[in-house]
Amino acid sequence: MAKREFLSVIDMTMEEIQDRLDELERSYQEFFTVAREGFFISTREGQFIDCNAALVKMLGYRVTEEVLTLELLKDFWMRPEDRRAFQLVIESKGEVWDYDAEFKRKDGSPFYVSISGQVWRDRRGNIAGYRGFIVDRSQEKILQDKIKASEIKFRDLFENIQDGVFISDAQGKVLDCNRALCDIVGYTRDEFLRMNYYRDLFVRPEDIAEFRKHVTDEGSVRDYELQIYLKDGSRRDISMSGYASRNRAGEIVNFQGLMRDVTESKRLRAQLIQTESAIGRMASQLAHELNNPIYGIMNCLDLLKDVVPETNEKRKYLDLAYNECKRTSGLLIKMLKFFKPDDEEKSLTDVNKLLEETLLFYERQFKNLNIRVETDLAPDLPKIMAVGSHLKQVFINMVINANTAMPSGGELRVSSEPRPEEHEIAVIITDTGVGIPPQNVDRIFEAFFTTKKKVKGVGLGLSISYGFIREHGGRIEVQSEVGKGTTFSIYLPVSDRRESMQ
Repeated sequence: MAKREFLSVIDMTMEEIQDRLDELERSYQEFFTVAREGFFISTREGQFIDCNAALVKMLGYRVTEEVLTLELLKDFWMRPEDRRAFQLVIESKGEVWDYDAEFKRKDGSPFYVSISGQVWRDRRGNIAGYRGFIVDRSQEKILQDKIKASEIKFRDLFENIQDGVFISDAQGKVLDCNRALCDIVGYTRDEFLRMNYYRDLFVRPEDIAEFRKHVTDEGSVRDYELQIYLKDGSRRDISMSGYASRNRAGEIVNFQGLMRDVTESKRLRAQLIQTESAIGRMASQLAHELNNPIYGIMNCLDLLKDVVPETNEKRKYLDLAYNECKRTSGLLIKMLKFFKPDDEEKSLTDVNKLLEETLLFYERQFKNLNIRVETDLAPDLPKIMAVGSHLKQVFINMVINANTAMPSGGELRVSSEPRPEEHEIAVIITDTGVGIPPQNVDRIFEAFFTTKKKVKGVGLGLSISYGFIREHGGRIEVQSEVGKGTTFSIYLPVSDRRESMQ
């Protein structure tokens, strides 16, 4: 084949050979001119012999003649020593591919490139220079730097966060953990990564298996409490939160999570409960002891009222003293109920009915205050085991609180809904009142705390409500924004689902 081509060239006339050479030259020039990469031919001493328009534009110049006058060591490379390193590589190998370098534009700004090229030699075989092409990698470099910075930030957070952090594969094998986790479990990182943590770390292996099942089924789990053995054999209480990371196909790629030592907080919580109980007993006893003399005073005042006619100008002071004693007695009874609720038995309770009765009782007050009431009570709301009078008192306190927050009128929205997945029901009470300042939101359930300027009570309503809901194993959450209103969310457990559906 090569011989046939050679014979065909011999058969060509000089004119045909020249035409062929001209055609090759045109093709080369067209490719050289329109290529997007920056093509160059340079001398070994550091001068461009030729370059294309793409390189001129890349460098920030207008015409090729400007680039051909550049001294590469001074005007092209950001650091002269980098060019000398490049020369050592290309001359030792004869070529380079994707050699990373940093050049500078006409305005002096840096940009990042990759160079591919080879040496070219003179007639005596000496290296005369280099030729090849340059690709602008600035955007790639920026992205790489951002990724690297993100990785550094992630690693910094990973290592310095006070909670223990772990990452495991889809089969549950731990791939990485931070220093805080090692401090919690008492093992070094290498020891922890090698150990069978199902068997050797958790007091009840079935608990961690259940935790992982919840994460797999639900996607994430928060504050799941377990017990672990430390390296020295002692036990600690921990709280774990986990998240399952999935690919686009929905397959679990890995598990990520946090571990927190809650041993001390649980001890303090138990101590707080004991303290609250002691304070409660003392307050109940105090309320009981104070009520007895107050009732005696009220009886004496009542007897005096029989001998002091209503027309007597001093009678108003007698009435005032009697009413204040009565009010004080009422407050003491509220204290007694807060710290020691009535020993009423729980029964199957229709929460919707309690809400309807409460709203009906305050219907006239709503009209007087220009408050519009909207209800959305779930018809399929399950009944719960509760002390109806206590829950009704909670709803009354919520309504009183809402009315006080809307002195110029507004809207009160009351709704209920079943939450079967959490085995509970929810009662949501929202007003469009003045709202609660952020610094007070966490304090509104404290006994005797109030934000009212003209105090008719002493701030026990929400405290009593909190106590009643806690007695039922429930919780109250509050969200508020000054000038827009407040939402109280009450969650009550459905302890026996079969019974509650009757």
